[in-house]
Amino acid sequence: MGQLPRLSTSRIRRRPNPRRPLSTPEPQTAAIQSPRLRIHALQPGDEARLEAVFAACPDWHLATGRPADPGAAAHEIAGLATDAGRAIAVLSLEGSGEDVGAIGWWLHRPEAGMALLGTLLVVPSHRGQGLAREALGALEAWLVEAGVTELRTAFPRRLLPLHPLVKALGFREMSIAEHQKLGLQGAGTALWQKPLEAR
Repeated sequence: MGQLPRLSTSRIRRRPNPRRPLSTPEPQTAAIQSPRLRIHALQPGDEARLEAVFAACPDWHLATGRPADPGAAAHEIAGLATDAGRAIAVLSLEGSGEDVGAIGWWLHRPEAGMALLGTLLVVPSHRGQGLAREALGALEAWLVEAGVTELRTAFPRRLLPLHPLVKALGFREMSIAEHQKLGLQGAGTALWQKPLEAR
């Protein structure tokens, strides 16, 4: 707490190819830009770059509800090859190129037309400037262009400090009844959703 058509422009204008099924995304090597950030999807060989972001965020692992994993960056990058639709990207400042955070997602999960947000973090020295909201907004616009109409995220319900943060980003918590409809019986998981539409 994935991959799309190759993009390099500052604004996303391409429409998804109607002949390409939503459930079979191409490798995500996108560079998404916002006014202050460049969101660069990582590939094998970028482990040190992601590890540096994790090291600068000593609290990043708290959203997982598990202890810090020194091999987390390597595991994230390795997962790209085996988990279709998965992406992890660094957030770099547009002017200096400094890496100030990370964002990870799965495209067309849990089903076509949806995406799952897995990671969103900003290093402490750059928090409070709206960078997380800006990064998420840029990703959401890109996902809409790929045919996504709903974004979800999930984390252990006991992590109460995350609830107002996720709500402030526009997510609505799904009820236990909605969990059960989806086959998610565990009341210990907080599942959140957010509709996406073209802006």
